[in-house]
Parts: sequence; C-alpha cells; structure tokens
Amino acid sequence: MLTITTCRHYPEPPPNLVPLAQALQQRGIDTQFDTWQNVPQTPFILPLCAWDYADRPDAFVAWIDDAIGNGQHFLNPPELMRWNMNKRYLTDLAAQGIRVIPTEFLPCDGRFGEAHQQALQRILSTKQWPEAVVKPAIGQSGKGVCKIRAGEALGTAWADSEISDGLMVQPYIRDIERAGETSLVCVNGRFSHAVRRQPPQGEWRANSAYGVAVFPVNPPDFAVATAEAVLRTLPHMPLYARVDGTLVGGTFLLNELELIEPALYLHTCDQATARFAEAVAARIEAIRCGTWSCDG
Repeated sequence: MLTITTCRHYPEPPPNLVPLAQALQQRGIDTQFDTWQNVPQTPFILPLCAWDYADRPDAFVAWIDDAIGNGQHFLNPPELMRWNMNKRYLTDLAAQGIRVIPTEFLPCDGRFGEAHQQALQRILSTKQWPEAVVKPAIGQSGKGVCKIRAGEALGTAWADSEISDGLMVQPYIRDIERAGETSLVCVNGRFSHAVRRQPPQGEWRANSAYGVAVFPVNPPDFAVATAEAVLRTLPHMPLYARVDGTLVGGTFLLNELELIEPALYLHTCDQATARFAEAVAARIEAIRCGTWSCDG
C-alpha cells in the first residue's frame, strides 16, 4: 500500500493527484491520501503534498527517520529530502558547476533585529546588488519572501520574527517579471514535461499564493539539458524532481530544485500521469524485489 501524504494545513488532495491514485490502483497498488502528521503506516510513502513541513522542519525530519526505522520506504531517497529542505543546497550545486542564481546566506538563530538589517545591507553593498530577494532558508510557497533595496530596511515581514535556520539573499532578477519561472518535471532523471509559472503584472513572486498563472510549455533544449545535468550531480537519482529556473538569454539559471513535495503539474501533459504512475509502480516493485534501495 502507498500513501500520498497531504498535511494538516491542506488535508484534502489536490484534484490533479486523484487521477494518479486511480492510475496506481489500476496497476495493483492500493493508494490512499493522509496527512503526514497522522503518521501513515503504509509500506511506501510519497510526500507530494506535505506543504507545511517548513513550519515544523524538526518534526518532519523526525517523522522521516521514524518511518525508515519502521521499515517504510520513501520513493525519493530520504538523504536527498533532508538535504533539500534547507536551501543551502544551492551552494552545493553551484560547487558542482551548476548555474545557480547567486546566493548568500545570513545566519540567524533567534529574533531578527538591527544587527541582521546591517548584515543584509553589507551583503548588498559587497555584491553591488541594487535590489535583492530575501527568503527563509527553510520555507515554502513564497512564505516570508521579501524584496529589499540597497540602503533600505527590510520592512515588517521579518522584523522581530523568530528565525531558526537563517536567511538566503539573492539578487533581484527582473527577468522573472517578464519571463516568469520555468519548471521542468523529471522522472528518474529524464525530462517529462514543463510549465511556465507567470506572475501577474506587478508581481515578481512565481508562487501560487501570489496569483501565478501556470500553463504548459515546450522548454528549449538547453533548459532540458541543464535540468537533467542538475540531477546527475546528486549522489542518488531521485524518482521525481522539479527543476525551477529562469530563462535568461541562452541560459537556464537554477532557482530551486524540488525533491520533497513539488507540484508536478501532471494535469498539464496528456501522458504525464501514466508516465509517473509507471515509474512509481516500477520503483515499488524494485524495492520489493531488493533490486533498489536508498533508505537512510
């Protein structure tokens, strides 16, 4: 049996994943939806809708570890999921030669205050960034994402907030307003389908919480090659991944790599649901037969 986990904030499965559950049922895999906080006991787990894990990252990691200890299997390697929770992974990918949006990290373990404001301004001054985007190192769905100008305070979004995992700072890339963000979904390291996430006019955050429009696209070959190259740098190949980036000229500049709970936009491509269901079924069978193992 397989559980596709949702979460307490969003307990109901999104409509585009119901056909996936049906396709898995047709392949002999009893599939259910349940929140990860309910600690589902099925042998196999897909945490595709654990959309609140960033609110309690320690509890989420503990749940992963407990599930592994109970002999359950996540269909993406747990090692990759733990690594992917903190956006410091971008520095690891940059060290592997991947073109990543330049990223600086600001340590912060406690209440955000004046010292952090000053540290932010030092980053902008040193890097000569007239504008920057500030994000929590562990975060989802654009929550807490702010834009800051050189010489200006960050504002109220983080003022007096408790931050336990630090902040990431990136130059503001104006191309996102025009070109949006291109998300490439890969299955077993191979490109499956892609969407463009286009913010509404006047918005720069390409997240569903900010009214982004999502529509299928055929990405250029260089973007597909880059997405697949990103996945080949990993110590283990994930069953599923979403590679998000911005097309700047002839370059695909990596924004984020999603290996835990990405929206896979299966409904935007006619063959995507069947393709992913086949991959899930094959992975489960390989684990059952002992020909694939990457737990721990």
